[in-house]
Amino acid sequence: MVSLIRQFAPNWFTTVMGIGIVAGLTYTSPFPIPYQHQIGMILFGMLNVVFLLAFLFWIVRWILHTDEAINDFRHPERALFYGALAMGMNVVGNDYLLIGTHLIHSSIAIEISKVIWVSGTLVSIFTVIVVPYLLFVEHSVEQHQTLATWLIPVVPPIVAAATGTNLIPYWGDINTQFAITAIIIAMFGMTFFLFMMVSALVYARLVYHQRLSGIAAPSLWVEIGPIGMSMGTLSTLPLKTQAIFAPYTNILHGIGLIFSMAMWGVGVWWIIISAMHSIFHMSHRGDGLPFHLGWWSYVFPIGSFTSGTYALGHLVHDSFFTFAGLIQLAILWGCFVIVFVRTASGVWKGTLLQWKISQPKPQVDTQNQKTA
Repeated sequence: MVSLIRQFAPNWFTTVMGIGIVAGLTYTSPFPIPYQHQIGMILFGMLNVVFLLAFLFWIVRWILHTDEAINDFRHPERALFYGALAMGMNVVGNDYLLIGTHLIHSSIAIEISKVIWVSGTLVSIFTVIVVPYLLFVEHSVEQHQTLATWLIPVVPPIVAAATGTNLIPYWGDINTQFAITAIIIAMFGMTFFLFMMVSALVYARLVYHQRLSGIAAPSLWVEIGPIGMSMGTLSTLPLKTQAIFAPYTNILHGIGLIFSMAMWGVGVWWIIISAMHSIFHMSHRGDGLPFHLGWWSYVFPIGSFTSGTYALGHLVHDSFFTFAGLIQLAILWGCFVIVFVRTASGVWKGTLLQWKISQPKPQVDTQNQKTA
């Protein structure tokens, strides 16, 4: 168990992100699906178990292996995944609002959602400041090492913004709702600005350096995550802030509509480019796609884009985006099943987490072999 905890790095919270987004999108699908609520509830239960285990392992690792935990921040790749912790918390909190309110007393579920959202927001602010700062002053990287995974620590504020938008009406008086809305818009601006800069670096790396390896190819899908969350934030704000910005509701509606449709087009482009990279490496010309935890990049970013499509559909009330959301949900489920099964298999076999006690190999009597 001690060895297991030592290995438990923050990148394991990507599983929390993936399970949580699939649960919420399945439960709230605007296109009726057989047993969607039952499936969503089952995944919600699984999400709570996985999140609690992951959070417990992470805390115990800080207690028992403090040096190992601190070393995560000294490593330019491992430090990135503290963003996964923040986003995982925000997804769990959002699912308590979407699904938990139908399983336990709604007021309790909403309070749990708010507490987790505040906690996730604080961790999000921590990651978006600390991890880039370490990259600027401590870590040593080359241009060819630029990957879309650099978005992982800067994306959490926009995930907190998108999930927090749903909670705006539950914050009591108008003044509190306005303060929360101001924080949400500020977090949106913070992440969107950083998303544009990091995306430019990723594009430049794709142009000026050799192609991504099969191991790195799944990372391209991370680009789709902030696109979907930005759509979700600006498409939902006009619907949740009518009591605060009544005179500007139509303006916000127009901004959300135009912005989200434009970003939907950007998201489709990134999906096609990312898919082409994955397909290339599955061909005889590529390196193959060896499985690792980075494959969860096929799940949460697609889920984020699907949630943005849902939000855009609710804003415009058009069947096109309802149907598009259904197609995206089907693709998401296909990716989720593959990645979840491969992850469970990797854990069980001990290839992702080395927890099995290796059996000593039987000694061979070489002297007798030579005599024979």
